[in-house]
Amino acid sequence: MSRYSALRMPPPGLTYIAPRKSVTTVQFTFIPGRRAAMQDARTAAPIFSWSFRSMATSKLRLLALVWMSLSLSSAAWILAMQPVLAGGPSQRDEIQVTITRQDLERDYLRQVELREWSTAAQQARTTADDARGACDGIKDGKWGFHTERESRPWWQVDLGRQYLVESIVVYNRCDTVASRAARLQVLISPDGGQWTQVYQHDGSVFYGFTDGRPLRITLNKLPARFVRVQLPDTEYLHLDEVEVYAEENGEVRNVALYKAADQSSLSMWSRWHPEGAPHARCYPVQKTVERGLALAEELLQFASLDPEAGRIIGEEMEKLRQIAAEARSPEAADQNVTRELYLRACLVSRRIALLNPLFNFESLVFVKRKPPVFHHMSDQHYGWWCRPDGGLYILKGWKSEAPRLRCLTSSLPSGSVIRPDISYDGKRILFSYARYYPELHKHPNKLYKNNIPEDAFYHVYEVNIDGTELRRLTYGKFDDIDVRYLPDGRIVFLSTRRGVATQVLPDVNQVTTSPQPDCYVRCGGGPERPVAIYTLHVMNGDGRNIRPISAFESFEWHPCVDFSGRILYARWDYVDRHNQPFMGLWSTLPDGTGVQAVYGNFTWNPLSVFEARPVPGSHKIVFTASAHHSITGGSLVLLDPRRGTDDEAPLTRLTPEVCFPESEGWPAHYYANPYPLSEKFFLVSWSDKPLADHGGQMDDAGPGLYLYDAFGNLHLIYRDPEIGCECPLPLAPRPRPPAVASGSQALARDTATCVIADVYAGMPMVARGAVKKLRIVGLPVKTHPTMNYPELGLTHEDPGKFVLGTVPVEPDGSAYFRVPAGISVFFQALDERGMALRTMRSAVYFQPGQTASCIGCHESRQMAPPSKTIAALRKEPQPIQPGPVGSWPLDYNELVQPVLDRHCVRCHNPSGEGKIWDLSAGQSWETLVRYGKPSLADLVLEGYRRGRSLPGEGLAARAPLVSLLAKGHYQVALQAEDWERLIIWMDLYGQKRGYFDDRQYQELVNLREQLRGVLVGMADAAP
Repeated sequence: MSRYSALRMPPPGLTYIAPRKSVTTVQFTFIPGRRAAMQDARTAAPIFSWSFRSMATSKLRLLALVWMSLSLSSAAWILAMQPVLAGGPSQRDEIQVTITRQDLERDYLRQVELREWSTAAQQARTTADDARGACDGIKDGKWGFHTERESRPWWQVDLGRQYLVESIVVYNRCDTVASRAARLQVLISPDGGQWTQVYQHDGSVFYGFTDGRPLRITLNKLPARFVRVQLPDTEYLHLDEVEVYAEENGEVRNVALYKAADQSSLSMWSRWHPEGAPHARCYPVQKTVERGLALAEELLQFASLDPEAGRIIGEEMEKLRQIAAEARSPEAADQNVTRELYLRACLVSRRIALLNPLFNFESLVFVKRKPPVFHHMSDQHYGWWCRPDGGLYILKGWKSEAPRLRCLTSSLPSGSVIRPDISYDGKRILFSYARYYPELHKHPNKLYKNNIPEDAFYHVYEVNIDGTELRRLTYGKFDDIDVRYLPDGRIVFLSTRRGVATQVLPDVNQVTTSPQPDCYVRCGGGPERPVAIYTLHVMNGDGRNIRPISAFESFEWHPCVDFSGRILYARWDYVDRHNQPFMGLWSTLPDGTGVQAVYGNFTWNPLSVFEARPVPGSHKIVFTASAHHSITGGSLVLLDPRRGTDDEAPLTRLTPEVCFPESEGWPAHYYANPYPLSEKFFLVSWSDKPLADHGGQMDDAGPGLYLYDAFGNLHLIYRDPEIGCECPLPLAPRPRPPAVASGSQALARDTATCVIADVYAGMPMVARGAVKKLRIVGLPVKTHPTMNYPELGLTHEDPGKFVLGTVPVEPDGSAYFRVPAGISVFFQALDERGMALRTMRSAVYFQPGQTASCIGCHESRQMAPPSKTIAALRKEPQPIQPGPVGSWPLDYNELVQPVLDRHCVRCHNPSGEGKIWDLSAGQSWETLVRYGKPSLADLVLEGYRRGRSLPGEGLAARAPLVSLLAKGHYQVALQAEDWERLIIWMDLYGQKRGYFDDRQYQELVNLREQLRGVLVGMADAAP
């Protein structure tokens, strides 16, 4: 009998270790449906491995080996096993790294080049700030200025006096929107008041920087002091550079260079440009001294805790003052002298920084990682874009000149490790890892998951801080990322496991390894680049009982547990509004109840509120102001939620030298991964390379690990010249927040109850008594991977929609009703005609058995709840009254076309008297959305671009079609249900339909039937 004969595997989760010191490692590869093959751990690349120690008796050894020869037929079995991954002694080896004075000085010189001398990282405050970018001599194919989208946008330059202009050369923005300048006009003026058009472009697309063929306009010495470029229509205007050539001092030159310029408006893409020609570069000695002294004064507050450190700080402060005195001497006019003074000041400041008592930990945890192949906030953590050579590391003795470095993941095949977390007791580390496959990112069809190896997806792993017991916790063809320990021992993470279901309940997506369909972002992607949604999930500490806690219909990012036990995270909330901004900060309880907006739900700048972490000893939160079309990185910001929930007031820019990326420009360097030790001291990563958009290139060795403080000091901890270093964490125990009790009820399977205290709170312009009902609209997820396909409506990225129905609002503005759990919905406040007075631009969802409450409609988060009795609570929770056929699922042909067939098509058909407005099937949707001025299409796009709903400006209430029919149109007499159908369609953005494929249509039909018995009001609904 072979010693590998099959007996039985050990019970789930058990590891057998006999009391012997020598170690034997046996490893086998799991292939579903096949017999496991024994392999040597040093050469195999298995899905998982089993490690055991040499046993005292041959019987025990035989038993262990026999366990591994079973034929495994179920992937679910793996999840129960929780094996320990093999790891040889190499993963515990330490190497010494040296950080020399030359390394530090080189870094400080790079800092001054980027943090002090670069001008690419500041926000435009005036139109002139931005306009200077088109006459600064910089031609790079990007935009030198950028107006808002408006009627007849313009840019102009004041030449300072009148010239005889010979020619004008225009360099266009050279990306996918160059055609916006195709009908460019040029005007000239002697005084900036009276203008004469001298050129109209012919509609052809031109470039400049990329092809060396800018637009050249000959004027033959026309007199002008002012030159204006404008567009004749409503559009954005953005050009790279405008040159005006005329004779000056006997030479034809660009007389617009560095001259005063202006433009018609600012946009979210406007940025600051310096005035005049570049100045000589000066080393910021005085600023560096002031920063160092401010740091020292702060640390002297703790001198009583360590008098010796206080004495040293005092000595270093005297050195800084001496440097400042030397900088005022005549010799300091020499740039070489100021350079040395600057470097001396930096080194003194660093010595002071390392005396900070908050840095009382010996080791740091971090990851080495190359940037992904595709740079985008959504795609950056899909395994198929990952790059090789990443790993999880510990840097021991990090404050010394010769720290020791240890890799904890050297036993894993080459791949990418991302975003670790350390357990509250400081003994274990969670992280996500994906194996690298060199050609995988090029695969043209990543939708078919059989094309993708299972270990190419990111999965969750855990390891002890000494490198032992490396364990894989999740399996399957899903990406599992951004993993964090919860106070109760469970784990919260992001996953693409959400799937395509409209109703997502806590028992959905239990542990599975079988490929499942994904849901997708609406505004990007395709088979070669599927952009699958990832949302919040939880699991037990051993990887079992995976379940979603979010039913959100779009992306969520960067969970972090705050000091109260709530989960902070970012989410992308673009319901019927522009897709670029609105990656705001939210919070939830660990069971998925209590979802609240924290900051940025109506904020255009910054675009993304990422990597939020609570500040110890404070109510404030630090985050990275990040881009949309790039990886996570940008400017560091301190948020004070007590000062507001939107816009600039609650924000303190910790790194003002870096613009908010994309919304203010693209920075030449960037920060990421802030870990706060107080409101003033942080561990961060800093990259001295540009933050590239998704079409650009990112440097492999961008970020390094740094100390940063609120005074502006930035000090290198460690940098690898070959690969980026990210996510520094103190390797030390930390306080465990309270474990928050669940706010849902496990026995209540399908429904929740909702209480609204006063719908008028937050709507002061709406008269009390005007709101009669709330319309509840569901949001099914996008099931098709291709960008903006299928087109459901006018914005090309409309969300799916279906109308659950309406609930009554009491005279005091309160409402109390039942709602299905696990469905993303939004509300509309309706008047007596059933028309929307205001519409949510965010989604909300409820957990089974949850009782959720809010004060009003768009009310301030600082608003106290009312002390009055809530009238709606005197009654039982009201059922939802469903809408007409065609509203669930939403389908124009079922909802609106029957009304037109009854009342309109007899005249409005291709051969009828009203044929100019064809309302026959197949043509009527296009006719109705274009009717009137402003048309429904105009109103939809206006609201989409504005990003928020204004009270009293609902679509149906403003639509020309409603006015026409209300006044009477050829004796057309609409019944109440006819009006309801038309109003629902218009208030829901006039969509063609609210589902993405036939399967989803049928799912929504089935869901409606399923909920008939749960929500009493549906019992009488039409099928």
